[in-house]
Amino acid sequence: MVKNFYLLIASLLISTSCVFAQAGAGTLKGVIKDAKTGEPIAFANVIVELGGIQVGNGQSNFEGEYQVKPINPGSYVVKSSYVGYKPVKTTGVIISSGKITVVDIKMESTVVEMKEFEVVEYDVPLIEDYQGKTVTKEEIYALPSRSINSVAATTAGVTQQDEGDGVNIRGSRGDATFYFVDGIKVRGSANIPQQGIEQIQIITGGLPAMYGDATGGIISITTRGPSQKFHGGIEGVRSVDGYGYNLLGFNLTGPIASKRNADGQKVPFIGFFFSSELYKDADSDPSAVGITRLKKDKLAELAANPLRPGPLGVGKVSNASYVRASDFEKVHRRENADVQRASFAGKIDFKVNSQINLTLGGTFDYVDNIGWSYGNSMFNPGENGRGISSTGRGYVKFTQRFSNTEQEKSASIIKNVYYTLQADYTINTGKSFNNRHKDNIFDYGYVGKFKTHKMPIYMFGLDSINGVQYAGMKLAAYADTLFSFQRSELNPQTANYTSQYYDLAGPSQYGFYQNFTQVQQGGGLLNGGQPQSVYSLYSNTGSTYGGWSKSLAEQFRIVGNASADIKGHEIGFGFEYEQRFDRGYSVAPIGLWSIMRQLTNRHIEQFDLKNPIMVFDENGVFADTITYNRLYSANDQAFFDRNLREKLGKPINGLEWLDIDNMDPSTFSLNMFSADELLNQGNPLVSYYGYDAYGNKLRGKRTIDDYVNARDAYGNFKREVSAFNPIYSAAYIQDKFAFKDLIFNIGVRVDRYDANQKALKDPYSLYETRKAGEFQYSDDKQRPTSIGDDFVVYVKDEKNTNLSNIDNIVGYRNGNRWYNANGVEILDPAIIAQATSSGRATPALVNPADQTLSSQAFSDYKPQVNVMPRIAFQFPISDVAQFFAHYDVLTQRPTEGIRFDPINYYFLAQGISSLMSNPNLKPQRTIDYEVGFKQALTRSSALTISAFYRELRNLITVVPINYSYPVNYQTYGNMDFGTVKGLSVAYDLRRTGNVRLTANYTLQFADGTGTSSGTGAFLINSGQPNLRTTLPLGFDVRHQIQTTFDFRYDEGKHYNGPVWFGKRVFENAGVNVVMIANSGTPYSRSSFYTQDAGTGGQAILKGSPNGSRLPFQYRINLRADKTFALKYGKKEGDERKSADIQLYVLVQNLLNFKNIIGVYRATGNPDDDGYLNAATSQAIILSQLDPISFADLYTAKVRSPYNYSRPRVIRIGAILNF
Repeated sequence: MVKNFYLLIASLLISTSCVFAQAGAGTLKGVIKDAKTGEPIAFANVIVELGGIQVGNGQSNFEGEYQVKPINPGSYVVKSSYVGYKPVKTTGVIISSGKITVVDIKMESTVVEMKEFEVVEYDVPLIEDYQGKTVTKEEIYALPSRSINSVAATTAGVTQQDEGDGVNIRGSRGDATFYFVDGIKVRGSANIPQQGIEQIQIITGGLPAMYGDATGGIISITTRGPSQKFHGGIEGVRSVDGYGYNLLGFNLTGPIASKRNADGQKVPFIGFFFSSELYKDADSDPSAVGITRLKKDKLAELAANPLRPGPLGVGKVSNASYVRASDFEKVHRRENADVQRASFAGKIDFKVNSQINLTLGGTFDYVDNIGWSYGNSMFNPGENGRGISSTGRGYVKFTQRFSNTEQEKSASIIKNVYYTLQADYTINTGKSFNNRHKDNIFDYGYVGKFKTHKMPIYMFGLDSINGVQYAGMKLAAYADTLFSFQRSELNPQTANYTSQYYDLAGPSQYGFYQNFTQVQQGGGLLNGGQPQSVYSLYSNTGSTYGGWSKSLAEQFRIVGNASADIKGHEIGFGFEYEQRFDRGYSVAPIGLWSIMRQLTNRHIEQFDLKNPIMVFDENGVFADTITYNRLYSANDQAFFDRNLREKLGKPINGLEWLDIDNMDPSTFSLNMFSADELLNQGNPLVSYYGYDAYGNKLRGKRTIDDYVNARDAYGNFKREVSAFNPIYSAAYIQDKFAFKDLIFNIGVRVDRYDANQKALKDPYSLYETRKAGEFQYSDDKQRPTSIGDDFVVYVKDEKNTNLSNIDNIVGYRNGNRWYNANGVEILDPAIIAQATSSGRATPALVNPADQTLSSQAFSDYKPQVNVMPRIAFQFPISDVAQFFAHYDVLTQRPTEGIRFDPINYYFLAQGISSLMSNPNLKPQRTIDYEVGFKQALTRSSALTISAFYRELRNLITVVPINYSYPVNYQTYGNMDFGTVKGLSVAYDLRRTGNVRLTANYTLQFADGTGTSSGTGAFLINSGQPNLRTTLPLGFDVRHQIQTTFDFRYDEGKHYNGPVWFGKRVFENAGVNVVMIANSGTPYSRSSFYTQDAGTGGQAILKGSPNGSRLPFQYRINLRADKTFALKYGKKEGDERKSADIQLYVLVQNLLNFKNIIGVYRATGNPDDDGYLNAATSQAIILSQLDPISFADLYTAKVRSPYNYSRPRVIRIGAILNF
């Protein structure tokens, strides 16, 4: 039935011959009346303008009613006019996504024709018809934050741990919230230049049917549009707190082309808007307690001399293991954590005519950052990796409205018809690498050239040639006599280990550097080697960032809306189609050196004993020496060895011993390896999808059979993996209508998600299995009645393929329910495993002799179709009070762990188990209920009280697949669930005098079986894989209080502030303060002291899971500003050009609260895990190289900056608008 309904919706959309677009337009409606008599005015004209450009128009009907749609979110001017009446201009009309804005207009009659408009300022209604918040650009500029998430966090029910962090909406996981920018579903960064934002809408409940694929909430960002005249702005911001924040912003808007209207005035029909930001920050995420680091002179000393002789005279040990607390210093800023960012947003509008509009727009965000590592911060701060990422998105939108004027004058039952079409494309790129070596991956970990000197070893023995036997000294092996070193400056601090090792060893190589093993075991570093960490607490000096990766994610979408008013019903319907292509590639460059050593020369390791070489002197007398050439074994020659010899100009089948460590890194390239050599028998040096093993982009599909069988021109397996290419589509229809005093908004959305990949037919078997219906039962050995035809059969002997041998059956399974041989359901499958000859649960296989991976064990992912009703209604209790309620069903595609990866399955078939993806994951689901009450307290203030309840289902977690064949493994499953119960109280005081105030309180109980998918992995590791008890979630904030206070003086005659020396000193000045108080999130206490700052350990639960809570957290942010009006130009009076400059200071965490956001389980403290003082730790501490140094370093490490919030930051800025 669901399928038929979905097809019905699709057919309806096609039959309308309309294509739809952007979820996010709003509607303007109202009634135009005579100011004195209250009579409706028919056929009055209504024009909607943005920046002086007309974006819509309408006309009132006989009842004085008008409606204009669609209108993009923003702040508009509404002009109304009619013959015999004074024209009215209503300013500051806020249009929001998916909302109806009501502007009732009263016009005064006149006998004189008036051209000058009567200006009326729009008052936002105290009682609105949706749950959430709309923040205009003026409010965004006034807030003491530039973060979109922090703006959203001022909304009731939206929690945020610290400034700039991600948000949780009404107890949902962080990935349950979706962001939209100009109707584009965000992938990657949602960062937009602040001066490019027109409006941010936060929807916390009652999602309209036009929104889907989100189970938490929606944050919708609308960018600014063009204006009739040229305007622009320049902004500069600088920190004065030492954290190195600098920002430069720019925006410009205006017409591109104009034409004259009927009145002879120039009216732009093509306009543009552009904004940009350049940003640099030395530490974008500082800690309130700073960071402990090694003093510069001590760090330089350790870098130059990293080793000393071992305490027992054996080997060399690290000097870093002997530092003291006196060598440390406290700094307020993280070192080598720079971030640089460039963001752009632009839009071009083409107004074809009054009914048709075409918009081209896009955004781009580029981030170049150094990935700060706490593990590197003490001894290795200069070796943090570098990451570069970018997000680009562009769209084209076509909108056509059908003439409102003709419709209003007619008796048509269908009015206000429009449709739009938007197509968009998003591309996200990412790359991470060693900042010194970038793409030169063989330079990673390179310390220099090592030359191995060898000498032959002979032993007495016999051998013969041509039947003649000889006795003499036979060549038995080659021994390494010297392993000489010539250092490189590619990684100087790493090379210092080896240089100092040789220096400390002295001039004699014997016992110290005869071969690479002696050097490696003695403390020197080979190519690809890494220094040993300091007590497993910090990376040592000279450790090299050893990763290289890139990613590419593309998204194509066509989405839309259409709307028509039919006899009091506002009908909206639309569709969405989306396709993604995700690709990723990574390589471990440092590990390449080790694998190159293993692959080189392995085919010539043996001597050719069948062809001895007798040594004769010049007189032909046998010299008592028998030698041998190396034996060439073509089957054992690695592809890498073959290519290396070819690269060096040597015979491919030559017998020369190649000395890998004596070669320059420029000699090597990744394509010298075969794919299997890089995958390294389940210990891969590369990981990839959508790229081949060498990082080349792949196109088209690759099947599991292609992965197993496809070869290249050299006969090597290609092991290619397709890009992840899911397809998402949806259709919706909704109807808003009134029945007596009740206003209903009823809709239904149908989502279809197709992962577009293969998935295991049976997660318990990697191979095709026999079912009970295939076995030949007899009268005396009948199949148990509880066993169905499709139940998997388990047998005693997997090699016995006789389907009539019922005695071989030891059990059955249906999904994850197990039965013994008699058909009785059992809880523990170990009973079946114990009954087999192998001791493991063995299914009856279709072909037990051929246990190779094949497509027969996989099937296509079954597309998931979800029907989601959305019902909302409201009714007035009185003129100043309203009751509202909604019921929503929300679904969201799997957000992690779903990509089909044949590499993991291939190695699983070889008995190598790991955390596997689950290509068969289903969408997550939320059922949302809310009831509430809104009451206007005064003409400028209102109170809203609402209660909400959410059921969270099919959440993703890690689950074990035990008794699977051929090995057990862990994967992702839709096993987690939870509930959220809450109550919100919000107070809204509109601008009254100088004050604007919003305040809200939320009481929330967010309980579930897992905070994230990682909770499942924790339960498995702690021996409780089946624990499914609802407990407080890790992001459950029980109490939340948020207040935004804005105090501002106006200008001119509206100024009511102090006047000093005849000057209105606070004219156009104001202050905005945001105060947030959250109760602490839960955590689990431990009764056992573990080395949490180092190697960790198995905690022993004390009390109940998540039974303890962090302390309350407080934040006060402030922004104070003053704007100065400027006049310039040669003209006089009003003809002079005007501009304004605003100076401001922004302070976040005004009172410098050191909020605790993390603690150690055993103590509940943020800077002490109790390990150093625990009696059970003393023996381990005393066994360290230097117990005092270990204690000092441990004390520094345990004082983690991650356990505290951000400190007070102070920034000053200036904005010039012209």
